[in-house]
Amino acid sequence: MISCPDFAVSEFALPGITSASSFSSLNGMVSLDVHSMLTHPALVVGLAKWVPAWITPLWVLSIGLLIGVIAAVALYGVLSLLSLVTPLGHLADKPSRGITASLIVGGLIGAGLCATYVPTAGEYANTLFLPLICIGLVLGFGVIYGMWHRTRSEWGSMINEGVIPYLLCTLGLFALVGLAGTPFVEDPRSILNSIAAVNLVGDGTEQITVVVKASPELPAGEAPFLPANIDYQLRNVTGLTIESDRTVLLGDSADSASFGRPPQRVNEGEKLVYNYENRDLPPIPSDPTRLHIQNREIDDAKVVFTFKNQPLVPQASSILVIAFTLFLTLTGLVAFRQAAPRVWALALSTAKNEMAQPLYLLLLAIGLFGVLLFGIYPFNTLGDDIRLLKDSGVTLIMVLGMVQAVWSAGTSVSEEIEGRTALTVLSKPVSRRSFILGKYAGIMLSVLVLFVILSAVLTVVISYKPIYDARETASGDPIWQTGHDEIMTTLPVLGLYLMETMAIGAIAVALATRLPLLANFISCFMIYVIGNLTSPLVASARDNNELVGFVGKLIAVVIPNLNIFNVQAAVDTGNQIPLIYLAGAFNYLVCFSIAIWMLAMLLFEDRDLA
Repeated sequence: MISCPDFAVSEFALPGITSASSFSSLNGMVSLDVHSMLTHPALVVGLAKWVPAWITPLWVLSIGLLIGVIAAVALYGVLSLLSLVTPLGHLADKPSRGITASLIVGGLIGAGLCATYVPTAGEYANTLFLPLICIGLVLGFGVIYGMWHRTRSEWGSMINEGVIPYLLCTLGLFALVGLAGTPFVEDPRSILNSIAAVNLVGDGTEQITVVVKASPELPAGEAPFLPANIDYQLRNVTGLTIESDRTVLLGDSADSASFGRPPQRVNEGEKLVYNYENRDLPPIPSDPTRLHIQNREIDDAKVVFTFKNQPLVPQASSILVIAFTLFLTLTGLVAFRQAAPRVWALALSTAKNEMAQPLYLLLLAIGLFGVLLFGIYPFNTLGDDIRLLKDSGVTLIMVLGMVQAVWSAGTSVSEEIEGRTALTVLSKPVSRRSFILGKYAGIMLSVLVLFVILSAVLTVVISYKPIYDARETASGDPIWQTGHDEIMTTLPVLGLYLMETMAIGAIAVALATRLPLLANFISCFMIYVIGNLTSPLVASARDNNELVGFVGKLIAVVIPNLNIFNVQAAVDTGNQIPLIYLAGAFNYLVCFSIAIWMLAMLLFEDRDLA
């Protein structure tokens, strides 16, 4: 507090204040008024209504980030201990031996993932093979090179170099904001308890068959109630179907005199259906040890229980999704750095150089300003403002990422070739193949940082947008699940748009080996426009003459079908992007990137750098 001398008070006295003591009294009154205003019941009630709805989705994502970091630290802590074992710690000393071991381990992990998840994927299960194999390879390289003795001694430099500090600081700040709001989170215990009930495989359907012995020597009403001896968690059961080939009664005790409620009858050939959403009364007791069954016929009964298990808080599944995504990203960066040190060094240099450019900071500032502006801008769409916020936000991030990718390709590839800098790099033990891969990887790492920063801010804005709209329209207070669902329908779209940016970036790097910056910009812009029209062109040419159909198919072959990554219709309708669609888009990106890389090699192999 700044104290004022008495002469200053008398010289510049306010009306009604004639002395320092009067000024002190006023200061106390002002402090009292501010305190009473901040503790006013209306303000406290208002904060209690909207802060939990805003902070809980962020807290859920923060828990996912925290679990992902803990999983990575635990895994690499164990691998660091294993690196003390000489055969394991020196397995990757020879690159050929390390890569071979990584491929073997990764292949085994990928095969296990395919055997686990492909049979349960349904009609388009084949699209999961390539993503699961790629995940297995990333984990395989992460395990082998995580056990390398050099990795154990390089963790400090690894965390402090390249894009990793930017990613960790951004995600750490986001997690700090979310975890700081823990006192405002709605029922955090239930959310945490629901993590263990998340279905890692399948949709949670479980079928249990119980054989109930008959007592033909007794009348039907006097047959004993036998224990079912099955295990279940009723609080996680969202649906239950009970079938029997004999008439049975379901009780909650072995003694009819101890029944807490009337027994449920299941007739032969009929189904007893329970649905949590309909607020039905469960036909079985919450304690599975109390479930007893009476067989009212002379033959043994076969009772089939079909449980549909879901977490008590379904949104808890997003915690594991976020955790695994972060864990896989960190593992991929570690494996990339250790398995391909020359390519990583070139990628690191490229990323640092591009992120230090004024254009990068300008694009980042434009993105932050645009995302924040969209959060408060009234779109006047009669309740659909959040849809336009999501659409505008993800589109802005994608456009900024593409501008950064194309510009970086022109400055780091074209200008280095024209300025003879590439000749200096290639004079070292760096092949032309490594040069192209390193440049592309570095450009995409800088784009990844841009995406992560802007996506984190967009996530905070989306979480608050339902509250902002409700207060503007004087409608009811939204629940936190609304903001969470809006966030989880946006993150897959950001993933698809990142894939599209990677495709455009691959084209830009390939063209940069031959074209200058301006020509590269124009070419990529035309490819982007035509690529998003490929599917409509092919569909419109289907019923026309052969020449029109041939032209449409030719365009579809030559120009990439970027419309695969465009899910604006799903954003507008608020639908969740299914995992199988993400897998299909990833398959297309991998195949397209390989084709573009081969084209880049053809264009760059005979390029005269002297």
